[in-house]
Amino acid sequence: MSIIQFKEANCKNCYKCIRSCQVKSIAFKNEQAEITEKECILCGHCFLACPQNAKYVNSSLDKVKGFIKNGDKVYVSVAPSFASCYKNATFPKISSALKKLGFTGVEETSIGAAKVSQNFMELMREHEMKNIITTCCPTLVLLVEKYYPELIPYLAPVDAPMTAHGKMMKEVYGPRIKTVFVGPCISKIHEAQESEGAIDAVVLFDELMQWLEEEGVDLEAEDPDVREMKATVNRLYPIPGGIIQTIDKPVRQTYKCVAVDGIDRCAEVLDSLKAGGLENFFLEMNACPGSCLGGPGAKEIDIPFLHIKDRTLQYAKNRTACSAPLTEDAKTGIGRQYHDRSLHRRIPSDEEIQQVFVRMGKTSEDKILNCGGCGYPTCRDKAIAVLRGKADIRMCLPFMREKAESISNVVLDNTPNAIIILDSDFNLMEYNKAAAELFHLNEKNYVGRPVSMIIDCDDIDEVRSTGENIFDRKVFYQDLGITVKQSTIFIRENSMYLLLIKDITEDEHQQKKISEMRAETMEVTQEVINKQMRVAQEIASLLGETTAETKLALTNLKKYIQESEDERIY
Repeated sequence: MSIIQFKEANCKNCYKCIRSCQVKSIAFKNEQAEITEKECILCGHCFLACPQNAKYVNSSLDKVKGFIKNGDKVYVSVAPSFASCYKNATFPKISSALKKLGFTGVEETSIGAAKVSQNFMELMREHEMKNIITTCCPTLVLLVEKYYPELIPYLAPVDAPMTAHGKMMKEVYGPRIKTVFVGPCISKIHEAQESEGAIDAVVLFDELMQWLEEEGVDLEAEDPDVREMKATVNRLYPIPGGIIQTIDKPVRQTYKCVAVDGIDRCAEVLDSLKAGGLENFFLEMNACPGSCLGGPGAKEIDIPFLHIKDRTLQYAKNRTACSAPLTEDAKTGIGRQYHDRSLHRRIPSDEEIQQVFVRMGKTSEDKILNCGGCGYPTCRDKAIAVLRGKADIRMCLPFMREKAESISNVVLDNTPNAIIILDSDFNLMEYNKAAAELFHLNEKNYVGRPVSMIIDCDDIDEVRSTGENIFDRKVFYQDLGITVKQSTIFIRENSMYLLLIKDITEDEHQQKKISEMRAETMEVTQEVINKQMRVAQEIASLLGETTAETKLALTNLKKYIQESEDERIY
């Protein structure tokens, strides 16, 4: 399971995480981003960039609380950048706070840094390495192992300060203790997993701050039994160039010492080393801009960089008059090996890439914009990602916009009804061919002009004042001699008005004719009825006397027939 996890969110049309990822280890599938673990270098940039907070880090906090609850002896290695993240924090104060949470002992990771710097100086004195890459950054190590494996021989074969300190604490206090690192770095979780038990868990600064608040522990009291290191210069490790400053000046002269921070710049330097021609460089490299000051694990601690650096420098100068921790004199070996984790991915052919270009509508050079909107630096990179199943065709924003505009243009141009779009000030933004013909707008372009130049604004004013849209209202434009059914709709999201207008002039003419014919028919019918009634009345007057006589004769006949039938039966 990846250390950085994604949760479902409104992850659409953003691609900030992909843009922020130097190695493009994020795949985008089914409208959701996901980490490709084997490609990820755990820089945490996507974690910081995501506007939806869709990413989270697998926490070890419950594991650490479990150690304490079980009665284990738990020792803490605190990264020196704590001084920059917690206001007015000193080591005696952080030591007191952590012990109140239940930790057995509290020490500075800088103790391990001092040991690491001694090993660096030995490498420089031996001068057997053509170039030396030094770092306390697991992300930088992963970048080399996965993407620049040919440069692994340049990595100084020395543990990072966290792992070195964990080994030193277990040597001094016993292998059964639990060791926890507290710092700002997400990728330290990976380093702990690779440390072969030197570090049992990692707690990020944000997590620690939340834990302290939950337990009601502040950073005001000082630890009366604090153990603070002697070689405080090693507290400079988190700042850019901090490692180099821990190297004795005479030893520095044996190599050209250069500090590089920020993953983009680190990649640029690694490219230069890969190309060859560089020699005798001692390179201090860290993936985060500003080195380890802050970091993605201190996301919630928002302090300007200059303040962070100043606090760290002040912290490096100060030391409490107290006993030094026993681990400073530990003789632990801190050598390490690196692994080729390169991916060996197949490079798609030009023909395959061209086929993706065609699917993306990039059929000519002028359509290959390399805009970066999809998160990839070039259209070619995006096409390769599509072929690798990491990207979707629809991630190309210019392509999707062109496609949407093409579809909308077809609809606009072919619908028989007039469509007019207005801005919030009732100025024409767009109108279709049917509107131009209906309102005689073909002579010149009316875009940007008030709609009152062609139609009245009564309906629009009504919609604005009432907030209620109007549908299919019959309107007669006397100057044009037309009758229409007009709908006026306010689009709140864009503060625009949409007018849908159907010309019903011909229908009105037909209805008028039908009405006239109906009235005429009714008039003729009434005259016929009147004539028929007069004739009926005249006939009735002539037949009136004979009718009564006929009725009497027929009644008598019926009676006679009935009586004859009865006699026959009996």
